[in-house]
Amino acid sequence: LATAPSEAFERMPIVGGIGQPLLVGIIVAWVGIAISAVWSLLFSGMSLPFIDSDQLGLAGAVLGMSTAMTVAIIFLAPFITIIAVFVEAAILHLMLLLVGGANRGFEATARVCSYAQASQLAQAIPICGGLLSLVWSLILLIIGLSTAHGVSRGKAAVAVILPVALCCAFLAAMTFFGVLAGIASHQ
Repeated sequence: LATAPSEAFERMPIVGGIGQPLLVGIIVAWVGIAISAVWSLLFSGMSLPFIDSDQLGLAGAVLGMSTAMTVAIIFLAPFITIIAVFVEAAILHLMLLLVGGANRGFEATARVCSYAQASQLAQAIPICGGLLSLVWSLILLIIGLSTAHGVSRGKAAVAVILPVALCCAFLAAMTFFGVLAGIASHQ
């Protein structure tokens, strides 16, 4: 999927169960998320030498909480990945239905979402890995859905980007109304 996603999705069987693709998705997502969590912990610990001695107790407590959160993230990542794959597949399949592109069943969409978890490996890159993972995920989903459902990349792109655009529009509207409410409360 890293170097030739089109060919990988062309070789992907459309049917045959979701178990094997989901297992692959869980493993690759877990690796990327775990490495990212460790990087995050290491970066948070790098600030300790620069903290005043009277603040070291608080810094140690924060680092302890960060360590606990890292362990929790690493432990929960496979379970969260399972939920994420099925929620993402449900949303994307609905979007494909709306744009007239769900030519194959939900299983095809779920398989694409499972294999697209390979994008989580980009999170292993410090600092910019999260953004790279997001972009790679969108690209893999567009290519995978286009190939699996036999639709144009444009139609697949609309199905993938529409939920993102709707979420951004919702957040923008909430921010706008929040600012208006803040202004009104001060008058």
